[in-house]
Formats: sequence, structure tokens, C-alpha cells
Amino acid sequence: MNKYTYTLVSHCLSNLDSNERYVLQRKGFLMFAITTLVTSLLALTIVISSIDSDSPQKAAAVNEQQTYSFVKKWGSHGTGDGQFQRIHDLDFDPSEKYLYVVDRDGNRIQIFDKNGTFINKWGSKGTGDGEFTIPYSVDVDSQGNVWVADRGNHRVQKFDKDGNFLFKFGSFGSKEGKFDNPRQVAVDKDVKFLYVVDSKNNRVQKFDTNGTFVKSWGALGKGDGQFDLPVSIIMDSKGDLIVNERENNRVQKFDKDGNLLLKFGSTGTDDGQFSEIEHMATDKFDNIFVNDPQSGKTGSGEPRVQKFDSNGNFITKWGSYGKGDGQFVDPEHLAIDSEGNVYVSDRSSNNIQVFKPVDL
Repeated sequence: MNKYTYTLVSHCLSNLDSNERYVLQRKGFLMFAITTLVTSLLALTIVISSIDSDSPQKAAAVNEQQTYSFVKKWGSHGTGDGQFQRIHDLDFDPSEKYLYVVDRDGNRIQIFDKNGTFINKWGSKGTGDGEFTIPYSVDVDSQGNVWVADRGNHRVQKFDKDGNFLFKFGSFGSKEGKFDNPRQVAVDKDVKFLYVVDSKNNRVQKFDTNGTFVKSWGALGKGDGQFDLPVSIIMDSKGDLIVNERENNRVQKFDKDGNLLLKFGSTGTDDGQFSEIEHMATDKFDNIFVNDPQSGKTGSGEPRVQKFDSNGNFITKWGSYGKGDGQFVDPEHLAIDSEGNVYVSDRSSNNIQVFKPVDL
């Protein structure tokens, strides 16, 4: 019994004279009264605590009351600094001082600050160290190293934060450790292992960060743990891996060993459905954001970003077709900062748009 409960019980008993307390004790009612009172107070305390706690249910309620509004944009088509020939992936360094952006058809990486100010660039077309042929995605690990999926060269390259080449691994093929169009790489927070979505081999491959093959999973199909053109792989704060597939228009989540945890999504135009699904990102709460171009024969023609909780439950969406602020033509990749701002690249408009969460 805590001190507050004890005080309340003592106060109740103090209003009884000695004869009344004696009668209650003889009849066994005193113990019953005390037990009932304590139980009631305990139940009330639990209810109050559950209401005040920052529970997943409360977080979900907050999510459902949010949307996203346009803040700013930068970029255009071209070969100059801050321009893109076909913009693709983007990712922040751990400090969020730098935003690394892939210019796919420009075969280079550009670095900006959070406001869109150009800082640096590296890369050119080729097969040599530090050169690219269709660089597809970028992942910045917790130590600030920059990993690039070099799709056309069927390899992964690693750089330091300034773009200095460190090492590479991979070549074309279907055997273990080889690739056919690797599209994205995800490095774990301890920088011990990395995972590559090997698109045309319809699998995920796991390596240590020296490029040594560890294991793989997946095969062509529509079943659990199978893939049909996987295009994106990201990692949440728990180390679980989230993979989507363009042909199956769905998202699957796996643990670090490739065991399926959950799946969601199908082809269509409703909330939670996709048409020619593109890339994903997670925020600090492990909510999942998915670029949904809604293109092709099954799409509505109204591109959008969809947001889901960590269990795949739909939360919100935003976007429409066009080149105006907050509109998209072909949304490609995303990055999310610690404040919840969402950075979306549009490969047709060759720009980056920034959105902030807004309570309804």
C-alpha cells in the first residue's frame, strides 16, 4: 500500500469510534473494506497511467491527425551544380549537415545542405573506381561513409564523406555475391552488415562491410518472401528490413536473417494500394513512407506519397499530378530528417521538394 492509499484509509477509519471499529473487526468487515478500497484505487491508477502514457495507440491517434504541407523546392534539369539530368536517391549524413543526392543520368553524387545550397560533387560516367554507370541509390552509414548502388556496373562502391573512393565489390551474374541490376543498399547501424536489393535476380543479398557474402533470400514469385522486381530496401530502427516490389506492388518486412514479419499493399488506387510503386523511407518512429507514382494502366494518374505505421496500417497521403508546389510528375525517392520533414525527389521535374508535418 503506498503512502497516499494508507493516508486515505486511515482518514476513513478515524471517523469511526472505538466501538464501531471493534464491531467491524469482529465481523471481518474492516479487512474487506480496506482490500476493496486498495483494489479500486489501484485500478484507477492504472487507467490514469494508460491515458497519460505515450503509447502506440496515442501515437497512432496523433499520426491520423497529421498531413504534410509544402515548404520549399530546388533543382532543375541540366548539368550545372545543383541541376540534375535525372535525379534519384537522397540520404542525410548522421549529423544532417549534408544531404547526398544521386544524379542518375549525370553519373554523379551531389551534396547539399538542408536548405538546398550546393556544397560538393563527385563522379563521372565509366567503370573505374569512383566512376558510375547509372548510379541508383545512396546510403550514408552511422559513421558517415557513403555507399552507392552502381546499377549499370553491377556493383557497390564505398566512399568517405567527401567522395574519396574507399573500395568496391560485386560484378554481373546470378551466383552468390554477384548482381543483376542492384538498386539499393542498406547498412546496419553498427556498420557490420549491409543488404543489397538485387533486382533482376529477385533477391536480397547480405554482406559484411568488407564485401564478403553472408547469405541471400528470395526468388521470383508472388508468395511470402518472394519478389517480382524488388526496387527498394531500407532498414528501420530495430534493424528490420523493408523491401518493396514494383510488379507485385507490395511491401514486405523481414528480420535481419530474412524471416518474413509482415506484408501489405496491392495493385490499385485506394489508400494502401500502389501502381508502379517506387522507393521508401522511414522516420524516427519507424513510420514507412512510400512514393506511389500511380502510373501505368492500373494507376489513377495522380502521383502521391503514402504514409503507414510500422505495421503497415495506412495513415495519410498527399500529392497530385503537376509541376506546381506540392505536386509531382514522377516521385522517385525520399529522405526524412529528425524533425519529420520529408524530402521527395521527382525524376521528371528534376527537383527536390520539402514537406513538413502539420496537425489538422
